[in-house]
Amino acid sequence: MALYFARESAKAASLGAGHVARVLKGCARAIPLAPRIDDTIRHWPSDLAASGLAFRLNAGLHMLVRSGRAPVLQNLAERCEAGATGAPIEYEIAVTEALAGHEDELLFWLSRPTQTNEVGRLAGLMGVLSELDAHRPLGTELLELGASAGLNLNLARYAYDLGDKRMGDPASPVRIAPAWRGQAVSGGPVSILSARGVDLAPLDVARADDRERLYAYCWPGMPDRMTRLRGAIAIAGEFPPAVQRGSAGEWLQAQLAIPQPEGVRRVVFHSMVMQYVPQAERKIVAQALADAGAQATPDRPLARVALEWREDRREVELCLTMWDGSTPEGHARLVATCHPYAEWFDWRGIT
Repeated sequence: MALYFARESAKAASLGAGHVARVLKGCARAIPLAPRIDDTIRHWPSDLAASGLAFRLNAGLHMLVRSGRAPVLQNLAERCEAGATGAPIEYEIAVTEALAGHEDELLFWLSRPTQTNEVGRLAGLMGVLSELDAHRPLGTELLELGASAGLNLNLARYAYDLGDKRMGDPASPVRIAPAWRGQAVSGGPVSILSARGVDLAPLDVARADDRERLYAYCWPGMPDRMTRLRGAIAIAGEFPPAVQRGSAGEWLQAQLAIPQPEGVRRVVFHSMVMQYVPQAERKIVAQALADAGAQATPDRPLARVALEWREDRREVELCLTMWDGSTPEGHARLVATCHPYAEWFDWRGIT
């Protein structure tokens, strides 16, 4: 278990999250002092990394910080926001205090799936849609799997700076502007006709507890992410996203069975969610797409845009599979590699 937390600490450090890295390193030594949490982790029924267990625990600890109930850890988080770094022993003491004093709440956070509704990842989707429309201008019908609170479904209400490409609503309080490497995005404006999604346990930003859960997963020391999240939650409060509760496979089958109008591109999108989806459910999703893709035409195309960890978890890839009637199995390509929280994209383009 200590090795697992050490690896996750190193991963957080590589993502530029120094505070989280030090919290997780403190967890590696402090968890044995919280016996029920220790026992839960030691007997976890599935892969710890695939379950995002370290980041569930970190979110619970961040919730305690935000509510003022872990003062020592809160002090370290505030110092991090100010650009200072606490010593390892300070983090170990702070994490020990929080774990020992709030086991029940932290066990509850461990029992619930991660909820990182990062709208910055939409940069990849918008880049793909822009380039697709450059080849054949069509309206987009978006279907999102693992939509969480549905913040991505308001994609038409955000502003985007994709390298030298400006898109979206320039007056939006949410500006998505990752560092851009590689090729330039070759397309232009995108027309979003509709957007809806599904989640096993969707969040509702009208509920204070659900908003707090999203904030807890937004790490200290990464202010741009928090700014985007606050803006996206405010927009969702005014324009509630259409998110249904259900399983990805069953929902997608039903959505793809709805007749697709001529002149509409149907796009299935998911970001950093498939690692949490059981293999049997992934097969249902793949089969639903294959069946619908076999019926696609140039005027009724189908696309899958996936921003997910590569199987070896060394890199996050943005991949496109496109069905337009030219071949039953569709055309698949790697469009970009990117930061897990979309801080940067290395763009290759869709061709």
